[in-house]
Formats: sequence, C-alpha cells, structure tokens
Amino acid sequence: MRRLRRSVDEVRVELTPMIDVVFLLLTFFVFSIVMMVRADVMNVDLPELASGVPAEQTAPIMISIGDDGGLFVNREETDMDSVVGLVEEMRVEFPDAPIVLAVDVGSSSGVLIELADRLTGAGLGAFSILGQEGGGGERGGE
Repeated sequence: MRRLRRSVDEVRVELTPMIDVVFLLLTFFVFSIVMMVRADVMNVDLPELASGVPAEQTAPIMISIGDDGGLFVNREETDMDSVVGLVEEMRVEFPDAPIVLAVDVGSSSGVLIELADRLTGAGLGAFSILGQEGGGGERGGE
C-alpha cells in the first residue's frame, strides 16, 4: 500500500490586514471626535469699551399651570378669564419681556390648549413652553 503524503500548511497570523483594520478604526474614531467638536467657535479677544452699556435682562412673564389646573402669573394666583389682561398689563410695563408657560405634567392638556388659544387670540402668540431635559420618553406604560 502506498501512502499519500500530505503536507500540512503551517498556521500563520497575517499582520498586514490586522494593521489595516486597526488604522481604519483609529481614523474613524479620530474623525468622529473631530466632528463632535464645534468647528465654528473661534477664540477672539474682544476689546474693552469704555462707552459700552451692559444689556438689560428682562425678567420673563411666567404663567404657571399647576397639577390641579390652577393658574399663576408670576406666582400670583389668577383665573383663566383674567390671565390675558394681566399679561397685557405686564407687557405695557415690560414690552420686551418674553412669555413663558410652565405646565405641570399632571395638569390637564385642555387648560394648556385653552390658555394658548387665548394668548394667541390676544396677539400674544410669541410664547415658550418650559420643560426639562428628559430621559428618552419612557412614559408610554402609564
């Protein structure tokens, strides 16, 4: 009987493809980090001006809706019928004051919609709704 002689190839670890992949990953992560940094910010030394006046910050007109539906304008309790009148009075005194709506999450959305409708109808439609940064919207199961 004749035996066939088989040559067994030695197992080799090719380093060239592995180095290519490592450099590709390194390039990807460096590029990702560079794109995360704001590129439009420049370090500029501004001159000091003696004739300048600091800008006045106007306190916002805060309209709060509690969890029970209670309305407050700058921490003073009021009702739905007099909210627009109070805000208009405050806008006469502080015309550039922004209007901010702070709504409790437990309050009825109908109160917010009615308040927004009344403010918009009175020409005060430029308002913001105050909130806080959430954790991704995991409230679906309530």
